[in-house]
Amino acid sequence: MTPRTARIALTAAFLGLPAVAFGGDLPDIVAQIQAARRERAQEIPDIPADAYTRALGGEVVSGIEFVDGAKAGKGWGVAVYDAPVEAVWKAVNDEAIYPGRMPLAVSTVIAGQEHRSGRTLFQYMELPVVNDRWWMVRVSHNAKLYEASGGDYWESTWTAATDASLLQGTPYAEMLTDSVPVEFTTGAWLLVRLPDGRTLGEYYTWSDPGGALPAGLASRFAGGAIKETLVEIGEIADEQQAKPKSGFVRPDRQPLP
Repeated sequence: MTPRTARIALTAAFLGLPAVAFGGDLPDIVAQIQAARRERAQEIPDIPADAYTRALGGEVVSGIEFVDGAKAGKGWGVAVYDAPVEAVWKAVNDEAIYPGRMPLAVSTVIAGQEHRSGRTLFQYMELPVVNDRWWMVRVSHNAKLYEASGGDYWESTWTAATDASLLQGTPYAEMLTDSVPVEFTTGAWLLVRLPDGRTLGEYYTWSDPGGALPAGLASRFAGGAIKETLVEIGEIADEQQAKPKSGFVRPDRQPLP
C-alpha cells in the first residue's frame, strides 16, 4: 500500500465511507466532503451536493440558508482554485492584506500571533449613509479534522470575540465612537486538497450587522459579496505561491513545509 493509498483508506474510514480513490469520480469527492461535516468545528449550512459538482466544473457557487427563529441567514460559497492547498491556506490566514482588496478599512490581529490559531482579529467596514460597522473574532484551526483526514482537510473558523477594551491605547480606539459593533458574526473556511493539485474552497459566514441594517435584507445581498470574496482569495492565493511561508502553520500547528 502506497502512502497515498494508506491516507485515502484512513480518510475513508474516518468519514465512514468506502475506501474509494479520492477524486476518482465526482460523486466520491462530494460524498467525502459532505461526510466530513460531522467533524466540522461549527454547524455549517446544508450546502447541496450540486454546488460542489458545479464548483468542480469551474463555477463559483453561492447561496443563503435561512435559519428558523433568526433574522440573519447563513451565506455560503464554493469554488475550486488552481493552487495548492498551502497557498490558499496562506491567503485565508493573512488578513492584514485584506484592506483595499476586501470591503474592509481595517483588518488586523490585536491579540495572539498572526496566522496562528487562537488569534483575535479586529475588522472595520466603512459604509455609506449608515454607521460604519466593526467586529472582533477569535480565529481557530481544526487540528482534529486535519489529522484525521491525513492532511487533506484544512479548516479555519471564527467566532465573535468583541471586547472594546482590547483596543485601548491603539490607533483604532477612536474608530469606535461613530460606528456600531455587529450583533454577532461567525463562519469558517474549509479547504480540501484535491488529487490533481487544486484546492476546493468552501466558505460560510453568518452575521447580524445590527443597528439600522435589517439582518434579513443584508443576508439577501450576501451572495454577491461571497462570490467576490471567493474570487479575491483565489487571486491572493496565486500571489502567495511566490511568497515566503515563514510564520504560517498548518491546522496541526506545525510550520508550513
